[in-house]
Amino acid sequence: MICLICSSSFSEKASWRKLLLIKEPDVICEKCLSKFEKMKDRESENEWKGTIYDGALDSVQSIYIYNEWMKQVFQQYKFQLDVDLAKIFVSDFQLLNKVQELIVPIPLHPEMLLMRTFSQVDQLLIAANVPFTHVLAKTLNRSQVGKSKKDRMSSELFFSVTTDVQNKNILLVDDLYTTGTTLHHAAYALKKSGAQRVIAVTLIRA
Repeated sequence: MICLICSSSFSEKASWRKLLLIKEPDVICEKCLSKFEKMKDRESENEWKGTIYDGALDSVQSIYIYNEWMKQVFQQYKFQLDVDLAKIFVSDFQLLNKVQELIVPIPLHPEMLLMRTFSQVDQLLIAANVPFTHVLAKTLNRSQVGKSKKDRMSSELFFSVTTDVQNKNILLVDDLYTTGTTLHHAAYALKKSGAQRVIAVTLIRA
């Protein structure tokens, strides 16, 4: 096998799960795999308390820490358009097949999608064979990089809801959680449109 990250040759470890086709084949070597750090339980910040977004997002969990290694891999995936890297996280996202909520990926703005050629969030779910439904449309294409937390919180709403979500329980999926602005904006739009509960999972948390 050839590692998708470092391109070195490696031998895949045998296991009963693989023999029974329960586990996907390895796509990266042990050395590269060992550099990823799983996210431990972390209390949610109360920085949204007192804003209009307070209570919009019921909970959020992240899978990995945004360490230097993940930053490098993420840049290669998202900005160098290395779509195959989504296969690295198949086993992490396959767990979503067990949830009861409607799985909704955070969308890209149409202009950004045209520039990037693929949605990085959609591709993570596609690689893991997880069914999802688009119910959100990104209405603003403004970068939040360099903005203060206060500016991000008070910015215009990013999303519109395009499908009936009345009384639905929704699981939002995104790639990176930094201040939580994107997810809170999305959850707020969904709750305003009648969603009952909105939780979220992200690949990485900064």
